Amino acid sequence: MVGGGYHLQTFGELRLVDSSGGVAACPERGLLILAYLCVSEQKTASREKLATLIWPDREKSVAFKNLRSTLWRMRHLATADGPLLASIESEVALGTLSCDVSGFDALGGSEETFRKALALWRESFLASADLPAGRYTDWIMRKRQGFTEMLRKALIDAEERFADRSMLRSACAHLLELDPADTAVLEILERVGHGQLLNGGRTPARVLLQPTAFVGETVEGASPAAPPLPRVALLPPAALGGDPTLHTVSVAVIEDITIGLCSLRSMSVVAPYTAERIRDAADKAAFLQKHGVTYALDCRLSDQGLFTQLIFLPSDEIIWADRFTISPVGLIQQRQEIAYHVARAVTEQVERGQAEHLDYAAHPEAYYAYLGGLRHLSGLGLPDVRRARRDFRDAIRLKPDFAPALSGISRTYATEWLLTAQGNNDLLSLAERHARGAMQSNEQLPAAHRELGVVKLYQGDLDESLAALDLAEQLSPHYADVLYSHADTLVHAARPAEALEKLGKALSLNPLAPDAYLWSAAGASYFLGQYEEAIGFAQRMKDKTPGDRIVAASWAMLGNRKKARAHRMRALKINPSFDVDKWLAVVPMKEQWQKDLYREGLKKAGF
Repeated sequence: MVGGGYHLQTFGELRLVDSSGGVAACPERGLLILAYLCVSEQKTASREKLATLIWPDREKSVAFKNLRSTLWRMRHLATADGPLLASIESEVALGTLSCDVSGFDALGGSEETFRKALALWRESFLASADLPAGRYTDWIMRKRQGFTEMLRKALIDAEERFADRSMLRSACAHLLELDPADTAVLEILERVGHGQLLNGGRTPARVLLQPTAFVGETVEGASPAAPPLPRVALLPPAALGGDPTLHTVSVAVIEDITIGLCSLRSMSVVAPYTAERIRDAADKAAFLQKHGVTYALDCRLSDQGLFTQLIFLPSDEIIWADRFTISPVGLIQQRQEIAYHVARAVTEQVERGQAEHLDYAAHPEAYYAYLGGLRHLSGLGLPDVRRARRDFRDAIRLKPDFAPALSGISRTYATEWLLTAQGNNDLLSLAERHARGAMQSNEQLPAAHRELGVVKLYQGDLDESLAALDLAEQLSPHYADVLYSHADTLVHAARPAEALEKLGKALSLNPLAPDAYLWSAAGASYFLGQYEEAIGFAQRMKDKTPGDRIVAASWAMLGNRKKARAHRMRALKINPSFDVDKWLAVVPMKEQWQKDLYREGLKKAGF
């Protein structure tokens, strides 16, 4: 069928669009041929060149066969002027075809043409295509560099002519994301920046955001052996209802800070557009590997204001957090105050954490293994716990003194003790040994003190448990896992109301919380006599199996023997040797009334 005209989209998603705006059927390797002929402006190429370029890993005869097959599958693509790809003896010729790269033809002509080219360039040339290795990929890299140089030149030439300073700031931020040391772009950003926005009425912005030398880097420029700069992503809050004006201001604040931090030479900052696209990444290890991000500023908007926390992603550690009031009254002043405080905190924390960044840069595989272990620990099943232990051991093998992994191993043993409910003291001894090993390696690691507190809880030493967890919370007041463990100990210490309050804070910090948070909240609710709430928390768990005992006891206390029996049968299917009296003999509870209340519910349920 002869079409009215085709347009090739090469930035972002590679696709061929017909005259009606629909995506035309075309094999991906055919799209790569179209992109090469169109963007390289050669219009024709030999069959041999295309075959070896697109199929470099195939024998020549197979590559030629693949080319013939691809051209045959594209035979339906034609316009009134002829086929989109025509075979002429030993060559392939490109027919009539428009392409989005034309957006770079008059790049600096007007603000509108620059804005369109910037939007294209942000998507990156052939970003989503499965590129053949070798010469084709090398060509792509050269073209991307060429487009970047074109945009940079247009920015420098057009700075004084363009009135849209926001667009210029955005272009600067994206260019500095690729080259944080580009002095020409830094100077433009300084001229088109927000002036005193980051001042906050305290310290001149130029002092706060002046370039700083990174370890291994001189003021004049980085030495060839200098380590890569830590990469920071400031993730704007998602729009989740509420006042849209406050959300807009919150997003603007984060963009203000991002632009301001681009002036620093101690870090590389992810541009706002990129940060928006990676905001919802759930897998921190994949997030870290794909985007090379070392620090993430996670921002959330609620009725209580704007909550921000800076996370050192390689160890999933919250190193700073704060909450800011934001309301329709006094938005401009609030915006200045928030921008000043957050920019200063991020700058101080990143520059203070140079040693940790260098350690991560030297042992990235250990950190990736550690994050893999954390991912498995988000569940409460024994298989997941043991997979996590293997990952943590891999991290230790790669870096023997890696305190976070030692702490993680401690958690796996303590969790296994809890899940098996058999009072195996060897598991607790192993957990304590690894927790103390983590503390010896890094006495300031909150997770290490947290794990020791958990072990001491299960060993029945509630006072030492609370002391260790209190220290962990002092070291990291906004570390959700520490708050959860502290709350769990409070449950066992006969202080369930305090525990629920602390768990509420932990859940607000970590809305996609591990099942353990909900399991602990169910226990606290049970001891407050809030049996329906206990069931509700347990039913929110992704893996509901560990909560079956507390749910069975809760239904029994509510008088529903049928549902209590169903959950009792499920619990015994997983752990058929469970014995109420043996378990209550080893589980630590400060007050006898707690054991009596739990025994009553379990016995009524039929255990």
